[in-house]
Amino acid sequence: MRSVFRDFTDYFFEVLTYPKEKWNLFWQDYKRTLDFINLYQEKKGIKDDEIVEKFKKIGRRELDRAFWYKQEIIKDLKADIIKDLTKSSEKFQVDRGDYAVYLTVFTGDSPYEFLESFIGTIIGIDILYFYFNRDKIDPKTLIEEAIMKFINSTPPNKKKADFWILYDKIKTLISDKNYNDKQSILKLISQLLAERIPYYNWVGFYLVDETEDNSLVLGPFVGEPTEHTKIKFGQGICGQAASTKTTFVVDDVSKEDNYLSCSPKTQSEIVVPIFDKNGNIVGEIDIDSHEKAPFDQDDRSFLEAIAKLLSERFW
Repeated sequence: MRSVFRDFTDYFFEVLTYPKEKWNLFWQDYKRTLDFINLYQEKKGIKDDEIVEKFKKIGRRELDRAFWYKQEIIKDLKADIIKDLTKSSEKFQVDRGDYAVYLTVFTGDSPYEFLESFIGTIIGIDILYFYFNRDKIDPKTLIEEAIMKFINSTPPNKKKADFWILYDKIKTLISDKNYNDKQSILKLISQLLAERIPYYNWVGFYLVDETEDNSLVLGPFVGEPTEHTKIKFGQGICGQAASTKTTFVVDDVSKEDNYLSCSPKTQSEIVVPIFDKNGNIVGEIDIDSHEKAPFDQDDRSFLEAIAKLLSERFW
């Protein structure tokens, strides 16, 4: 089972290794390292310079004290929360799989934030708030309060739970340096997606042809065989995604004049481009479904995140 409780606080306190005049660079590094920080910033509508200025007003000395406060409480706090989640797993609905608790640092304004993502809800716990209010609050009580507030206000979301499990598995697979064969990894990803998501009825990859300009060739896939082993840029949904470098979601393929039929069972399709580090298209994730309009924004974000992982590893 994936980890429901994780500690990311050390990433923030790396700010203490930066000169104060470069805290803006730290903030950019922080957001690149922890994607969910972007979710927090978007939810709050706070600009980068406003956040950096806030930290400058707090000052290095106070942030250093916050670090030592964190060091003092973190070991026992983590042990207590993990113990409670394990002992009272039914109460905290640990098995629902669509949320996780992240110890982190935001701006110290509130004890926790619910951050919605394609893989579920991140309950972000702000250690800086705990430091500022250390004489008035009990961190463990507030964390448990946050979990119960989420559980009581949000019905379980199996789709996001499946996406979370899959994303963690695929991320681990792609980052494992023991797996060096790109084709094998693409095949394993196709299998994982097809097996776990019931409406992903054909899952595969098209890769840019290295021998012919503006052309895609069929890569690893899971599903019925297809006659479309080579597709020109602009031809069909895959070709359009390649030529425009844009994700395409087609709710009803029967209404698309440019659709290349692979199977009469196919009702809808999503195609997600994969880019190299220079922004050039190198391939695509292609998924067909036997249902009409099953792909939503979560599917799109999920598959685009996988495409990004592949890009970072292989291109």
